[in-house]
Amino acid sequence: MDAGTLLRQRRRAHGLSQRELALRAGTRQATISRIENGHEVPTVQRLDQLLTALGERLELCAVPLDPERPAHDVYADQAKSMTTRLEDGFALASFASQLAGSARR
Repeated sequence: MDAGTLLRQRRRAHGLSQRELALRAGTRQATISRIENGHEVPTVQRLDQLLTALGERLELCAVPLDPERPAHDVYADQAKSMTTRLEDGFALASFASQLAGSARR
């Protein structure tokens, strides 16, 4: 989810218009509109400020990658097309199913 979609969803959840949020946050309605429509990408600090005006807090987290897998493998996978990644996933699922089937025998 991008910052604009997050902001729009949270603003609507609070029942506020773009103008009302802008007044709370001390900015202009046009700024809120540009962010929500993807024409402007706010900094993390700016997004946090806007969410604070809604009474919410922005939380970011980092999730460790598999320590057994070299980073260059991760980057190589990210460079693959979605189709290739899906095909790899289906092949892995098929292999896992075959293993599970042979274990039952």
